[in-house]
Amino acid sequence: MELLQTLVLIIIVLLIVSLYKGFLNPSLTFFIAALALLLIGAITPSDLLKGLSNEQIILIFLLMLVTAGIRAIYGGDLFSSLFNVKLTPKRFLMRMMLFVSSISAFLNNTPIVAFMIPYVKDWADRTGNPASKFLMPLSFATILGGMITVIGTSANLVLNGLIQQYNLPLLTFTDFLFLGIMVTIAGWIYLYFIGFNLLPKHEDQIEALRQNVKEYIVETEVFTGSKLIGKTIKEAGLRNLKDVFLIEILRNDEVISPVSPEMELQENDFLFFSGNKQSIYKLIKEDNGLQIPKQRDLGTEGEFNFAEAVVPANSELIGRRIKDSDFRRRYNASIIAIHRDGKLVSGKVGEMKLNGGDFLLLLSDGQEWSSTKQSDLFFISVPTRLNSKKSVMQHWFGILSILLLISGIVGLFPLFSVSLALVAAMVMVRVLNISELKTEIDLSLLMVLVASLAIGTALEKTGTALLIANALISVSKGFGPVAVLTSLFVVTTLLTAFITNTATIALVFPIAMSVAAQMHLDYAPFFVATAFAASGDFMTPFGYQCNLMVYGPGGYSFKDFFKVGFPFTVLYTVICVSFISTYYHL
Repeated sequence: MELLQTLVLIIIVLLIVSLYKGFLNPSLTFFIAALALLLIGAITPSDLLKGLSNEQIILIFLLMLVTAGIRAIYGGDLFSSLFNVKLTPKRFLMRMMLFVSSISAFLNNTPIVAFMIPYVKDWADRTGNPASKFLMPLSFATILGGMITVIGTSANLVLNGLIQQYNLPLLTFTDFLFLGIMVTIAGWIYLYFIGFNLLPKHEDQIEALRQNVKEYIVETEVFTGSKLIGKTIKEAGLRNLKDVFLIEILRNDEVISPVSPEMELQENDFLFFSGNKQSIYKLIKEDNGLQIPKQRDLGTEGEFNFAEAVVPANSELIGRRIKDSDFRRRYNASIIAIHRDGKLVSGKVGEMKLNGGDFLLLLSDGQEWSSTKQSDLFFISVPTRLNSKKSVMQHWFGILSILLLISGIVGLFPLFSVSLALVAAMVMVRVLNISELKTEIDLSLLMVLVASLAIGTALEKTGTALLIANALISVSKGFGPVAVLTSLFVVTTLLTAFITNTATIALVFPIAMSVAAQMHLDYAPFFVATAFAASGDFMTPFGYQCNLMVYGPGGYSFKDFFKVGFPFTVLYTVICVSFISTYYHL
């Protein structure tokens, strides 16, 4: 092994560890890895920037905008029959899976899950069923549906982007269609008959908070004659308290949140703190002008405006202390509790660092959520106001958009041209506006994708991919091409269980290409195996954005995902390897 190959391997291992542990924001992690590869000479500046001109990468963002437009046209009206409270849990489960799998084949799957979570939770609440019985199937069914077409998941488009860089034949819709339908139906059957019984029954996190509100929130009062009267929050020393956090002020039935450091305190103000209760009591005992009010009910319905949110895998909030993120101003809300791995994270809220998949319990002043930085935080509470009714013309435009999108998928028209034309048309008919376009474009994701392609190029150019491919072949070549394909599939599946599917695609693609070249076989079966394995994360919440999004709201733990996902991963692997080896005549 040459020195350059050794350095590349070290960088890749550090990248995987950092992504798994969440040391830094994912986009920053990828940028540092790509920069390191550039500095050691594994790639050139043109290799690093090549992704910015890659048609498949640009297509990902065009499809995100098309998805946003279709979602804006139909909104919640599309789900009116789906969320019938008279349905039994099993019938609702099957209807939900059929629906999300079908639409995720044509629309980007991440926003589908983000859009559906509040409605699924609301149905569960209204029918008295635990949401944890439905949120994991929501994610799995969406992932599986996304594998039916080349556009259903960004990982497939990233793979085609890599293929395009080497001037190899792109994968078409037939490479995904038949196998995608097969594993999707298998997923429905498994979740309906087996997975549903394995899923946990976790109570709703918001309801648990209301029932145990004193564990998280302590109420204090600025009493008559208090020395705090007339002082600002900053002057009173309440801005940066140890182990406690000022959430909101209740003044004459008016809720003030977020609380400005310059706000003056008044007599009979009620101040609500979250964090360590002992520190709050200590604060009061030190005669700071606060007291615990007597006979006041902290659990009064409507006193707090509760909401829920999930930190996505590519969020800029990951790895940052909450107090350094300007959270309250940006999102018009205060964090009162963080759930991670199904458990409450203890400690001072402001000092905590957020991880991907963290489930946040928030307090708001009831105003609309900020529309900025939507990609950094998904709000998953049921909307209080429905979208305005769309015109007949917009509904017909929505149908035409879906039909044109399908024509691009099956190859009647160039998909890139169709997507670009649809985005332009949506702006012209005012389905989308320029500010919404800016909100939907995720620059962090662009950095991840561009860096991913550069990392894949480094593995191929330095011969590191060939080195790994030879090792893989040497272990399994005695058993034939199917065994090599199986080994590649299993290795990719294990890798995607701990890092994102797009990262896995970037790392495994050059290895798959080298394996096919070394064995003098067609590239297609190995690329298809890479695609399905990279998106086949059902055992952990970390490898796929959709799983991370339901992780907190469902109150799941790592064990819950493994318990439900491991048996299906085995079934999924058997189906994929059997079909690919037969379909491509290995």
